[in-house]
Amino acid sequence: MSDVMIAVQHVFKSVTDSTGTLTILRDIDFSLNKGETAAIVGASGSGKSTLLSIVAGLDTPTSGTVLVDGVDLFVINEDQRAALRAQKVGFVFQSFQLLGNLNALENVMLPLELSGRRDARATATRMLHRVGLGERLGHYPKVLSGGEQQRVALA
Repeated sequence: MSDVMIAVQHVFKSVTDSTGTLTILRDIDFSLNKGETAAIVGASGSGKSTLLSIVAGLDTPTSGTVLVDGVDLFVINEDQRAALRAQKVGFVFQSFQLLGNLNALENVMLPLELSGRRDARATATRMLHRVGLGERLGHYPKVLSGGEQQRVALA
C-alpha cells in the first residue's frame, strides 16, 4: 500500500472569457505522503485557492490528474467525490463557514451527526478542548474572536 495521500500530476487550469484566456495554474506537480504537512503560499491571485479547490475535487482542472488516497478524483462522479471528501479531506475556509445560530460545540457536532456518528457530542467536545476552546463550547461565532472561530473550524 502506498504512503502517498495526495498526488497532483501536471495540473493546468485556464478560464476563458470575452477578454481571452487566463492560465491560473500551469503544470502543477507534487505529492504528499500520509502524515505530511505542506503550506501553499503565494501572492494574492496566484492560484492557491484554485489549487486547493481542485485538490479537493470541488473544481475541475483544464488538464491533469489528482489522486486522493489512490483514487482519481476526475474519473469518479460528483457523489463519489463528495463521499471521498467526507472521509479523506477537511477544509478551513477563509470565512470559516460557521453557522451563526449554532454555538461552537454545535458547529463541530453538526458534520459528525450528519455522517452518522453517535459519539458526536463527546468527539466535538474533545476536539474543542484540543484546540484550547474547552471553556467556549456554548459561545456563538459572533462572540468568538477570529482566531477562536478558526479553531472551531479546525475542530
